[in-house]
Amino acid sequence: MLNDTRRKFLKFLPYTMAGILVYPIKKFIFFSEKTNQEFQLSIKNIKDGITKIEKYNVFIYKKDNKIKIFNAHCTHMGCILNYYKDKKKFICPCHHSQFTMDGVRIKGPAQRNLDRIPFVVKNKTLFIG
Repeated sequence: MLNDTRRKFLKFLPYTMAGILVYPIKKFIFFSEKTNQEFQLSIKNIKDGITKIEKYNVFIYKKDNKIKIFNAHCTHMGCILNYYKDKKKFICPCHHSQFTMDGVRIKGPAQRNLDRIPFVVKNKTLFIG
């Protein structure tokens, strides 16, 4: 006969496997919805360096009056990245992918650079999305 530990493991194995399969699909669905939002900001509110806009999950990188905007989701599984000012890089808290301030992939499991978000500047206002 099977011991209790093995029996409990086999009892919950189907639920575990379902969670493993459903989680990436759920992350992909919610990840794609967040990238379609549009918003605007005054350029005077954006400082040099990295600015994170929590509400829209984007990072704005400004240097020498040049702006780049990145999606704050990791390109591996969609986790929200953290920016470490002292290391000058984005690091995924889930699987530790790393990206430079320019959004270039340093190490993975992510296989590509951060997604750039299009924007337009009109009358000192930044239109994002």
